[in-house]
Amino acid sequence: MCRYTRMSRLMISATLMLAVLPVASAQVPNIQRRDAVVLAVEKVSPAVVNISTEVLIRNPYSQAPDIWEYFFGGGSRRRPRESYVENSLGSGVIVDKRGYVLTNDHVVASASRIMVTFQDGRQVEAKLLGSDEASDLAVLQLQEEGPWPFARMGSSSKLMIGETLIAIGNPFGLQSTVTVGVLSATGRTLAGPDQAALPFADFLQTDAAINPGNSGGALLNILGELVGINAQIVAKGQNLGFAIPIDRASKVLAELITFGRLRPPWTGLVLEDLDANQAEYYGLEQAAGALVVKIFEDSPAQDARVQVGDVITGVGAHRIKNIADFFTAIAEVPLGQKVNVRLLREKGEVVHPLKVEAFPKERAPEYTWNALGITVGQSGRYAVIDRVRTGSRAGTIGLRQGLQIRRINGKTIHSAEEFYEAMPQALLLRSVNLAIATRRGLHPVTLPVR
Repeated sequence: MCRYTRMSRLMISATLMLAVLPVASAQVPNIQRRDAVVLAVEKVSPAVVNISTEVLIRNPYSQAPDIWEYFFGGGSRRRPRESYVENSLGSGVIVDKRGYVLTNDHVVASASRIMVTFQDGRQVEAKLLGSDEASDLAVLQLQEEGPWPFARMGSSSKLMIGETLIAIGNPFGLQSTVTVGVLSATGRTLAGPDQAALPFADFLQTDAAINPGNSGGALLNILGELVGINAQIVAKGQNLGFAIPIDRASKVLAELITFGRLRPPWTGLVLEDLDANQAEYYGLEQAAGALVVKIFEDSPAQDARVQVGDVITGVGAHRIKNIADFFTAIAEVPLGQKVNVRLLREKGEVVHPLKVEAFPKERAPEYTWNALGITVGQSGRYAVIDRVRTGSRAGTIGLRQGLQIRRINGKTIHSAEEFYEAMPQALLLRSVNLAIATRRGLHPVTLPVR
């Protein structure tokens, strides 16, 4: 056979193969390309929604005297508007067929109107049922009849490092964006910008791309189960996203639906992280544990026979390395139930059952008086100091009756009621930061919790 005949046959064979390939590819059933990721996205994406909010901003200068008009006369200048509206975007996940939407608190904070947009373009107005700034979670209720598509919850405690995770949200307003990555780490601690936000040590870290607008969106496992609520990113990093684990979010969800707020857990303990010198004193190789520095009277900790100077090394199945670990472990305990606490003392380790209760609101003034040396009342539109205990830190630095308190631990307050509502979290910390109104502006004051 001549060389040209062989070449001709090869060319014919190649031509036939090229002709057949597109036909064969087109005939491959979609089911062979619909892998686990595609199935998970198809199942859950209808329940992931876009959240747009309107925030009504009051202009504080709208009613102020016009200096130009005062000096030069005339009323031709247009006065500033009394208010204006700011818009923001985020994401949310429907978690119940009745139309409960789980999202981040910072997505809907201060919103005067909330609109939910579905994958198919439908828009439904939503009502805020409750929110919690410390956990950065909020629950909305769709204001139309369902049933609605919803995501089924999985378990964040059973996640494995390296397993595939899927993030669905609306980054930069781009509806139903899907990114895929892995679980990079668990147990990450993300402290808030100030002491108002308690540090939790259970955030999920993923390299699935999360961008602004993804906040409140869904983090899924490969089965299409909701395992986290996307919450934060590291702006200077790449693919460093963090999500609130669904085990913690589900407890907050139930509290917000039932009570409209998250009832803060109360043990009566004030703690600090163990340092190297204290660890050496207790014979520990490393500084791991939470040191008890104060116990409030008639509190669950007192009933559990916890002592000042104890080092908390474990709560239930959780090993406690620092305060954030303790807050995380306590946050998982249903209110009214007990959990075993491992305590290290000079004579060895003991275990006592500690009951986790809801903070007794009626005792907030008493605890504030004992811890900070002040009580707070109402004067007009502001919370004011009502009494100052002689010999307290508040008294020695010059706090006195009638001074206005504008902020507590970075949170703006307008009433004594709001002040006392913020106290349960404040009493868990070693100190409380107040912003006191003076003639020269707001003056920061730090009071130790004693």
